Amino acid sequence: AGLLRAFFLDPATAMQPHLRYGQLVPGQTEGSGFGLIDMRRLPEVCDAASLRVGSMAWSGQDMEGLRAWMQAYLDWLLESPQGREAREAANNHGTWYDVQTAGLALYCGKSEVARAVLARFPARLAAQVQPDGAQPLELARTRSLSYSLSNLEGLFRLMQLGDRLGLDLWTLAPQGAGTPRLALD
Repeated sequence: AGLLRAFFLDPATAMQPHLRYGQLVPGQTEGSGFGLIDMRRLPEVCDAASLRVGSMAWSGQDMEGLRAWMQAYLDWLLESPQGREAREAANNHGTWYDVQTAGLALYCGKSEVARAVLARFPARLAAQVQPDGAQPLELARTRSLSYSLSNLEGLFRLMQLGDRLGLDLWTLAPQGAGTPRLALD
C-alpha cells in the first residue's frame, strides 16, 4: 500500500500518468512508443491493488485515486502519438500495448474499450504466429528467445483478459495462422 501511494498517489513522489519521454533518444523532443513496454506489468499492479481492498492499509480513497491515475494513463495510451505508435507495432510491443490498454480498461470499468482492444487479437495472431508456431517478428530480433517468450506471455495475458469479458480467445485459430499453443509447443 505504501509503494502504491508513493508511485501513484503522493503528489510529492507520484509518477505522471504518461510515458511521454519513455526510451527517449537524445535530440528528440519526445520519447517513442517503444517505451510503453516498460509499463507492461501495470495491469498486474491493478490486480494487486484490488487485493488490498478491505485492508486497513488501503482505503477506498486510495483505490479511487489509483483508479483515477490509471484512467489518466489509459487516456494517454489511447490518444498520444507514443500510444498510437505502440498500438501499430506488429511485434511484441503491439501485444503489450494491447495488454496494458485492455487490462487498464477493465480495471477502470471501460469494458467497451477492452472489447475493442481484444477485437484486434485475431489480426495480431495472424501477423505474429505462423502455422508451425514460429514468431518471425521476434525470431528476427537480437534476443529472439527472450522476445518470443515475452510476446507469447502477452498473447496468453490477452486471452486471460478475454475471459473476463466472456470472450473465448483460447480456441481462436485464424486461417493461415498459428496459435499461442503452437508457439508454446
